Amino acid sequence: MTKDLEPAPAVNPEFRTYVDAAGHQFEYALIHHRGSDGLVVHLSAFFGPDDRHRVNRDQHLGYFHRLRMLGSDSAHDWLFLCDTFGAHHNGTYYSGEAGDLFVERAMLEIVGTVLAERGHGPERVVTVGSSAGGHGALVLGLRLHTAGIVAISPHVDLDVAARLCGRYDEVAFACADGDPASPGNYPVTRRIGTLLGSWPPDSELPRLFVQTVRDDVGVYGEQVLPLVESWRSHGGAVELDVRVTGGHDAQYATRPLLMDAVARILAGRPIDVGSYQDDPAFAATVLRRPFSLRFRRRLRLRTRYRALARRLGRPGAPLH
Repeated sequence: MTKDLEPAPAVNPEFRTYVDAAGHQFEYALIHHRGSDGLVVHLSAFFGPDDRHRVNRDQHLGYFHRLRMLGSDSAHDWLFLCDTFGAHHNGTYYSGEAGDLFVERAMLEIVGTVLAERGHGPERVVTVGSSAGGHGALVLGLRLHTAGIVAISPHVDLDVAARLCGRYDEVAFACADGDPASPGNYPVTRRIGTLLGSWPPDSELPRLFVQTVRDDVGVYGEQVLPLVESWRSHGGAVELDVRVTGGHDAQYATRPLLMDAVARILAGRPIDVGSYQDDPAFAATVLRRPFSLRFRRRLRLRTRYRALARRLGRPGAPLH
């Protein structure tokens, strides 16, 4: 957890609802700043294991991750998207259900509407997201031919995410036959690879900034590095920020870092990854999780331990 999870300066977003032809409802938040020079589209990730943000769902049918952190940046307009469908009403990786990519289509419609209203072209758009939101940012960025994509520890290949990242239910929900491992579901699970493979040779790929962590098991080596290699093999520019430890927690994606990366992409300036790692201006202040969260985690671990002990025929012993 980081200091940057604390509220940033207050913003007054406009909350809207989009309803598709099938009656699916999508809530989104829009922030317009006078004189802004582009649009940043942020896609929320899955909710955290402690559910600390679900209270916001009563008001907006989805928590718009980083809205308070980033929305006050007046250099750009901001659009916050959230996927509340899926096996646990917690997201489908911005895809859909049973092979029908209705969530992806809705996101494209929403972004298209906002672009038309604000007068921005795709060349003035950057998509941003972490984890599942990073997957959505990659898909939308490629679909729309945006200026750039900022992906924080993104899940790239959903069959791999189902197998190694504990997201089997979410991916199975999106697949036509419910089998994330089936090659027949690659139009859903390998959307990013498909888009890269069919990219027009005379068209420039969006500029890609990826932040990743070496000990993010199932993501760093298995998904992010292959993505970077593929992107570059198709002639795309990638700036890669690799940290040593931190797992899948986006603690290094601070407000100053994200704002700087977006600004540099839209200005066509290089990103200094070294400064992100060494300059205190971009550093995260890592805090210890609140006692209530640590206590709940300890209770969960103790329950699992005792259940395992019973299965093994031994009396459960308390954890020390």
